[in-house]
Amino acid sequence: MNVIMFIIRVLKLLSMQGKVCVLALVVIFLCTAPVAGSLSQISAGAPVYIGESNLDISRALNGCHTIAWWKNGTDTSAPPAKNITVQEIITTSETESEKIFHYTISPEIFANYTGRWYCEDKKPNFVVFEVQEPLIDIKVWDLDHNRDVSGKSVPVSTNITYRIDTNLFPALKPLYRPDGNPKDSFYTVSLTNSLGEGIGTIYTGSDGNKNTQILPFDNHPFITASPYYWKNGKDWDRTARNKIGEPLYPAGTYTFTVSQNLNNMKETYAIRNSTESAGKITRTATVTFVKDAAPVATTATAQPDVTTMPVATPPLSQTVVVPEMPASSPVPKKTTYSPLPAWIALLGIGVAGLFILRKNR
Repeated sequence: MNVIMFIIRVLKLLSMQGKVCVLALVVIFLCTAPVAGSLSQISAGAPVYIGESNLDISRALNGCHTIAWWKNGTDTSAPPAKNITVQEIITTSETESEKIFHYTISPEIFANYTGRWYCEDKKPNFVVFEVQEPLIDIKVWDLDHNRDVSGKSVPVSTNITYRIDTNLFPALKPLYRPDGNPKDSFYTVSLTNSLGEGIGTIYTGSDGNKNTQILPFDNHPFITASPYYWKNGKDWDRTARNKIGEPLYPAGTYTFTVSQNLNNMKETYAIRNSTESAGKITRTATVTFVKDAAPVATTATAQPDVTTMPVATPPLSQTVVVPEMPASSPVPKKTTYSPLPAWIALLGIGVAGLFILRKNR
């Protein structure tokens, strides 16, 4: 209520000076801008990580004073392998009392005792927190073939993204860290090109093309599940060119680096052996982009000349067709003559003789 009254009074004051619009914009920005929460307070049973400092474990303790670790993690009826008094039952020391609000998961104490820690002085025993070694890794992922190509060479046109594998993702879940929000992401990812220059944006096409988008590189991922993939990686066009035709992304080796700093974990490991931070605090992966192979021209294979000899085909048997005689045509028959009777022959001779005699007279 006091804040609202203050804003109203300031508005009235500035309205007299004609600056209401400016102030209104400022107030809107302040009201809508997300405010960073805190990942320091944990709920009972939450995963915590070796190296975290300034943890508020008061809610997780829920009045407990001594926490204990059993080797098998479940048989709490036997004496614990290790126990720690995190706060005295009766104390007059403010420093001792404040310890549970600024607790450190110290490597010296917890390195060999990962797993569940239970409240020992309350029955039934309940899990206060679960200690884990922090683990983080990054890979260059080939989306076309769904495989890890870290440290390898791939064609520049290959669709790639980065992939993060980690056990730290529960720290951004409200179930375990109820005061957190997306502003509290503790991951940082960087990308450098073959010239060692940082890349803050990616082009989806050549500069000047109407469909080209310029997208921010995902350098502060909010990871609540593992593995995590850079969602815009598939849109990164490494063949893109600037307005004068030069490559925006020269071929060569590119480096992805991921680091995390959950509750000042970097400081804890900075004073220890530097090799311990690899895979816990930071990790890198490289990929080398090479030019796409030129398409091989497809040439027709010369076929040997084949001389085709004419195949001798057997002569067709000629069939002589004899025209059929019409059925009505008679078959010629030989003419035969029968001898005349004798009297007729004599009569004929006689007649011929009289004719000759008459002609001679």
